[in-house]
Amino acid sequence: MRIAFVLSGFGAGGAEKVVNLLAHHRQSQGDTVHVLAVNAGDPASYFPYDPGIELSTLGGSGNGAGRVSGTGRRILALRRRLAELAPDLVVSFLTKVNVMTGLATLGLDVPIVLSERNNFLSQAKSPLWRLAGPIAGRRAARLVMQTKEACLALPFSLQSRAIVIPNPVASMRAARPSDGSRIVAVGRLEKQKGFDLLLEAFAQVAARLPAARLTIFGEGPERGALEKQARDLGVADRVHMPGVTRSPGDWVVEGDIFVLSSRFEGFPNVLLEAMAAGLAVIAFDCPWGPSEILDNPDAGLLVPAGDVGRLADAMARLATDSDLRQRLAATGAAEAAARYSLPSVLALWDAVIAVAVTAPAAVPA
Repeated sequence: MRIAFVLSGFGAGGAEKVVNLLAHHRQSQGDTVHVLAVNAGDPASYFPYDPGIELSTLGGSGNGAGRVSGTGRRILALRRRLAELAPDLVVSFLTKVNVMTGLATLGLDVPIVLSERNNFLSQAKSPLWRLAGPIAGRRAARLVMQTKEACLALPFSLQSRAIVIPNPVASMRAARPSDGSRIVAVGRLEKQKGFDLLLEAFAQVAARLPAARLTIFGEGPERGALEKQARDLGVADRVHMPGVTRSPGDWVVEGDIFVLSSRFEGFPNVLLEAMAAGLAVIAFDCPWGPSEILDNPDAGLLVPAGDVGRLADAMARLATDSDLRQRLAATGAAEAAARYSLPSVLALWDAVIAVAVTAPAAVPA
């Protein structure tokens, strides 16, 4: 079988990691695999690919007045590339890429699977994207969602084609917990990830616990604002933002406590990775994902979404209670291994792919 995976770029995000895992898995099953990045101009990938997997880039991101025309050009480029490859199946990841894939495959005799990786209700989208979304959804043989909440948020007419497949958690480097003073967070430096809220909470913790330190791994447009906020809060000397790690998972050895401070998520990979590595975790109960991952209260602490004071209290509590840290870390690691193992998640994907390539044609857009 020839499979084309379509994603935005080749960066260090959760969707990129899952595509990498899936691509290598399907290659190991004997498939010919292509990975197409619609917004990338450089084929260099943070997650390494086997040379037998062909990577294609279809251009850079547009901006300003040229954004709509730039998107149109990438849709046409994607259509041309898919027509050349003639895959038996196309699997797309992320909201806007799903829309582009749905439009690019109109009239092409190829089934598509659309995988939603973020909270599509909370993402900012222009009217054009909102209008085009249902067209793409009707083209899909199957829709892969990451949580039950996400499935229920779909239009009723699409829910029968949706299935929940969570992110897998692969083996992680083991954390090296110490005295509880090292707090870590990971993600793109953007508003969605709520690092401004985390800094507010950490300032309260720092006032109580002189040894506390915060490291935020990642890069993005909010770096300058976050650095200024840390200075304004008087904690700049206790906050470190080293950027993206050289290798996936390197960050786990730098912490005792992991915090997910997001305003919304699709399914937070890094929360699972922290649990799998043996870190005690705290998460805002934001839509979607944390409440399903931490439905066992002994696996981690859930804090009401956006509640800075409660987040500060939870961080201080974990930092000063070694027994609680150890209990949460042990239970969290066991939960991650039992519920989100790579083989079980790949088996779910194999089942979806098998159904998609044999399913009746999707509803015409």
